[in-house]
Amino acid sequence: MKLHYYLKLLVASIIIPVLYFIFDALFLSDTTLDSLNLWAVVSNVFIVILLGFYVSNSSLRGMKLALSVFFIYYIIGHFNILIEAYIFNVTDRAETTKEILQGLFIASIFAPLFVLLLNKWEGSSEALQFKKRSVFSWIWRGALGIFIYLIFYIGAGMILQATYPDLMSFYEGKLPAVDVMIFTQFPRGLLFVLVAILMLRTLKLPQIKKALIIGLVFSVIGGIAPLISPNEFMPANIRMVHGIEVGISNFLYGMTLAYLLGQELLNKSA
Repeated sequence: MKLHYYLKLLVASIIIPVLYFIFDALFLSDTTLDSLNLWAVVSNVFIVILLGFYVSNSSLRGMKLALSVFFIYYIIGHFNILIEAYIFNVTDRAETTKEILQGLFIASIFAPLFVLLLNKWEGSSEALQFKKRSVFSWIWRGALGIFIYLIFYIGAGMILQATYPDLMSFYEGKLPAVDVMIFTQFPRGLLFVLVAILMLRTLKLPQIKKALIIGLVFSVIGGIAPLISPNEFMPANIRMVHGIEVGISNFLYGMTLAYLLGQELLNKSA
């Protein structure tokens, strides 16, 4: 049974680069096989393992589950990363737009296929019951979660800059204004908060496991996995140090957010 499940994850990890190739063939003139290289498959293996864990432990089924997978994968694995790349002039406007549309295409097709592949399309979604929380409590927790992201973001950036001076050589002439850099993190932080809430309210797991999976999704899908495969935007050394930086800071942030926003599950027998 376990082997059967792992084979499905392997198939899913191959589906993603195939979808990249299809997008290029349909909408771009410079179609290549870059998305089908070994490093891309390794990157996607990490992604599908985490998404597979979410799907296997979700209270949702069918289209609701597919939409949830889409939201997690697209926001964390594409949109939030591309916004950051754009403000740091790693990608220009045209490239960012293309990558955003490409990610939208990939995630919208992959999500329902993945749910079908893991046999989670049939059946009814289960409504989990949580201890009630006031609107004010949600607001201050959400706002604090956004602010905490800014703290993690600035702290991780300062540590990386201090420990790896070559980073500034790569970003010479690319750094945005400080106010742009800071204010961009508020909508990005809000998106992290929304994804965390979605996962917290649909996972049938103890709190510690919810915190771990949210931390890993933010860390791996939102940082490490996209930096594994070689690309024309970042040299290997910059990708490596960014992977370490984002991997650690996003994991700790996801764990923190899970405990900040988590609620007590009332129907614990679910």
